[in-house]
Amino acid sequence: MNEEWNKIFSKSGKLMYEGFTRNEMPYGSGTSYYSNGIKCQEGVFDDKGLVYGREYYRNGKLRFEGAYKHNNGYGPNYPIFGSCYDEDGKELFYGELTIRKSGLGWPTIVKPECFGLTEPKGKPDFIKHRWESARKKPYGKYYVNVRGKKERKCFIDFLEKNGFKCEDSAASAKESALDSRFPITVDIGHKKYGHMNSITCAAAAATAKVIISSEEFYMLYEIVSTVVIV
Repeated sequence: MNEEWNKIFSKSGKLMYEGFTRNEMPYGSGTSYYSNGIKCQEGVFDDKGLVYGREYYRNGKLRFEGAYKHNNGYGPNYPIFGSCYDEDGKELFYGELTIRKSGLGWPTIVKPECFGLTEPKGKPDFIKHRWESARKKPYGKYYVNVRGKKERKCFIDFLEKNGFKCEDSAASAKESALDSRFPITVDIGHKKYGHMNSITCAAAAATAKVIISSEEFYMLYEIVSTVVIV
């Protein structure tokens, strides 16, 4: 899967990102922008956000510069070491940041308290933009890549709280979905979930680029949950 240099624009025509992309998402060296045209983040991106680089306030002042941890769970990459600044450009902290993670909640920065949210307020939402611009039909089956039993349990709990049932009502079927390393299958139209059961199927889905991340599914479901499915 090759990365290519690209520009991403909002529906109103404003530049959201320029740099390398993969699957219409920032991936590699690039720069993202607030809706007012000010730089938001710049550096090296992967599928969860920045890996190393800088992020800015909406007034253009530097907010953070340093390294980020790839987040294997729900939410974006989060800063782990670097310098934090206030909105006037004054350095407030330098060193290792302390992060707290829990369930489906996004990572929370405990130290320094002055840092605030893990991502700049008003940061461009590329996942939402991708789904809205693609106008995907909300029916049928989606293949969601969820790693780790803890994260899979959180994901299945989310589905069941929203009225989804396991394709096989037997308790063993749900346990199989929890234990499997293959993508979870979600049929939004019929409110059913299950999981792929062979590496061949998973590989074919990956090649066809039909596997999405859990973050993409949460965003997709937020968009289509207002649609009446008949």
